[in-house]
Amino acid sequence: MGNRLVKSLPIVAVIGALIAVLCLGVQSAGRRSILADTGETRRVVETSGLAPVLALHPSSVDDPAFRAAIAQVQDVPYVAYVWLFAPDGAIIQGNLAVSKGGTAQEMATDETRRVLGMLPEGTLSAEQRMAVLAGSAMQREGEHNDVFRHLLREVRGPNNEMVALVGLTYDVNPGISAPPGALSVLLLVGLLLGMSMYWLSLPVWVWLDARTRGERAWVWAVFVLLGNLVAVIAYILARVPRPQRALTDQDAT
Repeated sequence: MGNRLVKSLPIVAVIGALIAVLCLGVQSAGRRSILADTGETRRVVETSGLAPVLALHPSSVDDPAFRAAIAQVQDVPYVAYVWLFAPDGAIIQGNLAVSKGGTAQEMATDETRRVLGMLPEGTLSAEQRMAVLAGSAMQREGEHNDVFRHLLREVRGPNNEMVALVGLTYDVNPGISAPPGALSVLLLVGLLLGMSMYWLSLPVWVWLDARTRGERAWVWAVFVLLGNLVAVIAYILARVPRPQRALTDQDAT
C-alpha cells in the first residue's frame, strides 16, 4: 500500500498543478473581459452623476445645493470616488488615501509637474494648468487604474467663473462591481483544490520515500512543505540510496 502511494503521489501533484493552471487560465480570460471598457459605465456616471452637478452653476464651492448634489453622486452606480477641488487646487474631497486636505499640486505625479514646467509660459491658462494637476492627482495611485477610469469637469458659476473641479473615479466595466457568479466561485474552489493537491502531495511523498531510505523523514517533509519544488529537487539530489533487501534462499531459487 505504501509503495503504491509513493508511486501515485507525484501523479496527484501533477494533476493538481494542471487543475490549478487551468482554473487560473480561465479566470485570467474572464478578468480580461471584465476589464474591457465598453463605455457603458461612463454613460451612466456622466448622465446620472456629472450632468446634475454641472447644471447647478453654484456661486461658490460651499453652495449648499451644490454640496448636496456632490454627496448624491457617490450613490450613482459604478462611482467609486468623488473628487472635489477648489479653484486654487485644494482637495476638498478625494479617495480613501486623500479623503481631505492637501492640494492638487502636491498630489500630482512628479512627471506631470516636470512636463508642466517644460511648457513655455502662457501655453496653458491657470485653470487649464490646475485641471491637469487635478487629473494627475486622481490617477496618481496607478495600481487600480486598470479597473477604474477617471472623469474631470469644471464647474462654472453664474458669471462663468470656475467655482470648482469635480472628478469621478468609476468602474471601467459593470462586471467590476457585480457579485461573483457561480462560475467564478467554482473556478476559485478548483484553484484552491488544485493547489492543495499539488502543494501537499510533495511533502507526503518525500516523507514516505525518506522513511524507506532511513532519512530524517519529518525534517525533509517540513522542508518540502516550505520550499516546494525547489526543496523536492534538493531532496532528490541529497537522498541516500534505498537499502537493498538481503536475498533469502527462496529469492535465490
